[in-house]
Amino acid sequence: MRDLILRIYDRAIDVIVIGLVLVMIVVMGFAFFDVLISVWHLIPDVKSNTVNADDFRDLIVTVLDVFVLIELFGTFTSYVRTRHVRLTQLLDVTVVFALRELLVKLYANSFGTEKLIGLCVIVILLVLARSLTGRVSPHANP
Repeated sequence: MRDLILRIYDRAIDVIVIGLVLVMIVVMGFAFFDVLISVWHLIPDVKSNTVNADDFRDLIVTVLDVFVLIELFGTFTSYVRTRHVRLTQLLDVTVVFALRELLVKLYANSFGTEKLIGLCVIVILLVLARSLTGRVSPHANP
């Protein structure tokens, strides 16, 4: 009975994971097409040298969002392959997200000194944590 329940559980997880992978592919496709559409709308302005700063900022934010999605989905697909989430992968996603926030704030010129310092400290701590997790293996201690 126990084996049957565990097989049903494994099958259910497989179905859910496959569904999520398909959703991730669709989301990445939409994100990519959003970038293409943003670039397409900017082409006439680039030709006439009248690029709207807000439209260009939106394009940059969209591209940075795609990078965050790539890292996040990469972590998920790694889990699908190994059935294990590594701390280094989660920290990579968090670093990319924090850098995205920092770049968006810097580009938009919409930050206070405290927020900028706070984001920089967060990025530094995340990078330090990421460096430490690369050196420390969970299998090192018996």
